[in-house]
Amino acid sequence: MPTPIPLPRARAFWHARAGLASPVPMGAGGTLADLLARTGWPRTLGGVDVYLAVRARRPGMNREELDRAVVAMDVQVIPAVRGCIYVVPRPQVPLVLRIAEDQARKRLDRDMEKVGVPAAEIDAIGDAVVATLGAGALGTDALRKALPAGTVRSLGELGKKTGVSSTLPPALRYLEFAGRLERTLPGGRLDSERYAWRVPARNPFDDANVPDDVVERNAALAHLFFGHAGPVTMKDFGGWAGLSDRDAKAAMARVPLVPVSIEGYATEAWVLEEDLPRLREPAAPSDTVSLVAFEDNLLALRGGPALFADPVHHGVRVPTWSSGHRTAPLAEARHMATRALFVGDTMVGLWELDPDAGSVVLGTFSPLPAALRERVEAAAADTAAFLRDDLQNARSFSLDTVEQVRERAATIRALGASA
Repeated sequence: MPTPIPLPRARAFWHARAGLASPVPMGAGGTLADLLARTGWPRTLGGVDVYLAVRARRPGMNREELDRAVVAMDVQVIPAVRGCIYVVPRPQVPLVLRIAEDQARKRLDRDMEKVGVPAAEIDAIGDAVVATLGAGALGTDALRKALPAGTVRSLGELGKKTGVSSTLPPALRYLEFAGRLERTLPGGRLDSERYAWRVPARNPFDDANVPDDVVERNAALAHLFFGHAGPVTMKDFGGWAGLSDRDAKAAMARVPLVPVSIEGYATEAWVLEEDLPRLREPAAPSDTVSLVAFEDNLLALRGGPALFADPVHHGVRVPTWSSGHRTAPLAEARHMATRALFVGDTMVGLWELDPDAGSVVLGTFSPLPAALRERVEAAAADTAAFLRDDLQNARSFSLDTVEQVRERAATIRALGASA
């Protein structure tokens, strides 16, 4: 029988586990790798939100501090679940890379067979790439030009139909999965979908304790995820991990999980057995102001933002991430196409940078008390300075534009005017 947990208690637990209840300023509380190991991996989308996600948990962090951790490989930019790119603490890289390979290898092998590229050719390209990168890191285009003539070939019309234009991208994927190649940052910045490639000083799989059995690897992934995000449902775990219901269930069966029910979320969710006593205890109240990132893990991992908003505001229409960027009532929004404002574990509104004024626009669902409004505005001014002066843009993802940022700011300004 699942243990019943009130939604407010679950929400406080999620908020604390996400590292937002008591964020630790830069210079205290360990490294950025330690932080991500505790609170989960931020996703990179080619925009600034990877910085915003980490900075919400480490106030005062500047762009260079996270970039420096990536260049030093304290944390690593790698393909992880569902083929998406995340920033992962170095000790977890071997497991995560193997999971990514489990999910991609069959299709990659099948594509190579379709376009007539034998394994021996891929191996030869890989050896040439590693030899060429011995002189230093290169971006993909520069690497293609630096390789000996004839190393890489176009795959023509068949390749276009398969989604593989030449033999270089799949060769890079195979090398990365083998730990012979790693991504670093061209220009030293994370807000891009372009990467430079380099040969690692040490293969991450050397002496790594990664299970040989795929179910055991998925179980190790589940243990990490439920430690960051639990309690969550099997569906939410499988959706995040890119696993079928059958594979998610098999992985969870090997993890010490116990069932709970959370009214408003799920009749059956799961939490690590060791975490149940803390989940059942009343949480210390938090009034931390957080301007969280687009698709922040707090909101994206368990069904959307409605769990964190007062039900009286569930009818508020918010921009959603879908074709045409339509709006939907907060109660129905699975993925918002904007950024959320939190006070403690409660979502109280939305925010965006006004790219013309260089200041953050706040739209709250209802008016805030004067003292709280003052704290929110101070946090907004700090975030605006970070985006304006340090990052120098507010794009959420690689195809985002200044005009779209401007449109989001106008939408949120209208929300604030109606509160």
